[in-house]
Amino acid sequence: MGGNWVVQLAQHHDLWVLTEANRFAPALTRYLDRHCPELKSAIHVVGIPRKRFGENLWQHFFYYWTYRLWQRDALRVARKLHQQIAFDLVHQLNMIGYREPGYLWQLGPPFVWGPIGGHAQMPWRFLCALGPKGAFHHGLRNCLNAVQMRSSVRVRKAIGRADILLAATQVDQKAIERIHGRKSALLSEVGTNPLVSTAAKDFHTGNRPLRVAWCGTFVSRKALPIALRAIQRAARKIPVQLDIVGSGECEQLWKSVAKKLGNSSLFIWHGSVPHDHAMEIIRRSDVMLFTSLQEATATVVVESLQFGVPVICHDLCGFGSIITETSGIKIPVNSPRQSCCAFADAIVRVAQDPQILRALSEGALQRAREISWPNQTNVMLDCYQQAMRLRSLEVKQGAS
Repeated sequence: MGGNWVVQLAQHHDLWVLTEANRFAPALTRYLDRHCPELKSAIHVVGIPRKRFGENLWQHFFYYWTYRLWQRDALRVARKLHQQIAFDLVHQLNMIGYREPGYLWQLGPPFVWGPIGGHAQMPWRFLCALGPKGAFHHGLRNCLNAVQMRSSVRVRKAIGRADILLAATQVDQKAIERIHGRKSALLSEVGTNPLVSTAAKDFHTGNRPLRVAWCGTFVSRKALPIALRAIQRAARKIPVQLDIVGSGECEQLWKSVAKKLGNSSLFIWHGSVPHDHAMEIIRRSDVMLFTSLQEATATVVVESLQFGVPVICHDLCGFGSIITETSGIKIPVNSPRQSCCAFADAIVRVAQDPQILRALSEGALQRAREISWPNQTNVMLDCYQQAMRLRSLEVKQGAS
C-alpha cells in the first residue's frame, strides 16, 4: 500500500520517504530499479533502523513500543533534513491505524495524516463464531479500542495539528468527527490497476461448477468458517468449488471445521502461494467470497475488482464502502447463522443466473476504474493543495 502511494505521488512531487532501513528501504529501492527507474530522481529513500526487541515475548505490546521509538528517530532525521531541504508538506502515511500518528506533526510544515483506519469494532454477535481465543482477543480489543480512541493524548495532538485528515472508511470518518470534532476526507488506502475489459473472461454458464475464491491470512477475524458453511449450504442446490488461498494460526481449526462438514471435494486448500499464483486463482474465479469481519479495505477485494471478479462480502468496514450493488453483493451483519445463509443464497443466485454474474463482473471492472490508483492519487493531490492553502490562510490571519 505505502509503496503504491509513493510511486504514484512521485509522478507529481519530489518525495523524501522515511521508512525502515531493515526491511522496506531496500525493497523499495529494488522495486524502483526494476520497474520505474525514471522515478528514482524524484524518490529519496531514507532508511531509518528499527530496533525490534521483546516481540517474541509479547508481540502486540512490543511491536507498538518499538514502532513508537522508530517514529521518534524518524522525527529526528526529518528535522535534520528539513533544515537542509525546507519541506513544503509532511504526510504521515503508514501505518493506517489511528493508534500510531507518529511525531512528524511537530515538524512545522502543513501536515496531512491518512488514510486513517482502526476504529471499526468486531460485531459483538460474531464473537461466538471466532473460537475461544478469537472471542477473547476481539472482545478485549473492542473494550480497549473504545477507550484508546478517546483517550490517546498523542492522537488528539496529531489530529488537532493536522491541516487535512483522510479517513480510510466511513466508520473511521464518523469516529473522527464524533470523537475529535474534525471533518475528514474519505479515501481508501488502496487503489487498482484495472483490466481494460472482461472480453476474454470465461464466464460461468452452468456447464461447470461455480468457481469461488477465498484469500487471506488464517486469523479469526477473517471468519473463513462462514464461507465453508455457506459453500456447503449452496452445494445442495448448485455445483460449486471453493479455492482457499492462505495460511496462519487458525489453519488446523478451520480444516477440522471443513472435515466435520463433510464433502471435502468442495474445498481446495492451496496454502500460501506466491502473489502471481494467488492472482491467477482469483482471475479465473467467478466470484470472490470475502467473509472478514474487521479490517480496512483489504487489498484482495480491490484486486478482485480489477480482474472483473465480483465480491460477496459483509456490509461493513472499508470493503462495505468499496463494493457497490453493481460490483458485488453485500451481506447484512446480523448473526453468524444469518451470514452463512445469506452468503449461500448469494452464491446460488449468481450461479443460477449467468446474466447477473456477467453484469456484476462488468460492474466490478467499472468500480475498479473508479478507484484506480491515478484517481486515488488525484484526490490525494487535491488534499495536498488544500492543506497548503489552509496553512497559508492561517499564516495570513495570524499576521493580520
